[in-house]
Order: sequence, then structure tokens, then C-alpha cells
Amino acid sequence: MDAKHLPLLAILALLTLLAACSGAEVQPDPTPAQGPRPERARFSNLSTSGRDTRAEDLNNDGKPDQWYITDGSRLVRTERDLNFDGTPDVYLYPDPANAEVVIEEEMDLDTDGVVDVVNYYQNGIIHRKELAVDFTGALAVIKYFDPQGNLSRVERDANNDGKIDTWEYWQDGSRVRTGRDNDGDGAPDVFDEVGG
Repeated sequence: MDAKHLPLLAILALLTLLAACSGAEVQPDPTPAQGPRPERARFSNLSTSGRDTRAEDLNNDGKPDQWYITDGSRLVRTERDLNFDGTPDVYLYPDPANAEVVIEEEMDLDTDGVVDVVNYYQNGIIHRKELAVDFTGALAVIKYFDPQGNLSRVERDANNDGKIDTWEYWQDGSRVRTGRDNDGDGAPDVFDEVGG
């Protein structure tokens, strides 16, 4: 290979490395090796044992549709029943330092008991959204947002093998680049520029 191609190869290698590092963020929840998972509806490990539950009737039909789960004076989570069938569809988790601030939200959009969307917030602004596009609970699409709440990157498991294989980069509301992992090594091999 001649020397004139070396700078281009260095840039491509750097972009691949950066994209691969960005893919490392895909595992937002602790694995058993890192410690126990937090109590979340998507992990089917929610507990009310030893906790107080206060119910509210938001639509005044005589049946509760919002529940506050507390541990002493600390709010653990809020559960909401948006379709008024008696079962929670939305779970809100507060910041441990400030119960008024939601840091995580789980939603069961098709009311089948399986979480389809998880939203993560920082300073009241969404910074990550995980979606199960086929409503099976497999969160195969992850959207990342900048500090102002604008979409900056989308990662997808397009072939449903549990690994991210497509990276979309967004700027000013438009997709500017797409990377694809064609060989299954967890890093993009091919980039399509300007919305490819």
C-alpha cells in the first residue's frame, strides 16, 4: 500500500474505534457480574415487600390507577395505569437524591405485561431511549440524545441477534451517517454518508 492512503486508513480506523467504543454503552444495566440488577418492571423483580403503597384514582371512576411505592419516607417508584384496566402500564423511578425528579421511565405500550420502552433522563431531559420495536421486550433500538434533547445517535440490532449492528449518526434533525457491522465483530465495517 502506498503512503498516500495511510492518512485515510488512520481516519477510518479512528472512526471504527470511536464507533466501537460508543457501542460499549449499549449495556446500560448491571450484569450479575457487576452486582444485582435494580428493581425494574422489565426484569420482573419489582417488590412491595416491607413497603407502603398509596393509591390514587386519577379519573375518578372509583378504582385506583396510580400507586406510590415508598420505603419509609423514600419514594421507590410510581406506577400508572394509563388504560384504566387495573394494571400498571408505566413505571417511574425517581432520583434517590430528589424524589421530584424522574430519572428512568418504563412503558408497556401494548399492555401485555412486557416493557416496550425505557426512557432515561438527566436534568429532566431525555438522554437515552431503548425500544422493543416488535413488542417482545427485546430492546433492540437505542436512541441517544444530546444535552438539549436532540437526537444524536441511534443504535440498532437489525438482525435480532442481541448485538448492535447498525449505528446512525444524527445532526440537526437529519441522519448524516450510518455505520454497519457486516462481519459480526461488534464494530461498524461500512459507513454510508449523508443519510445512506
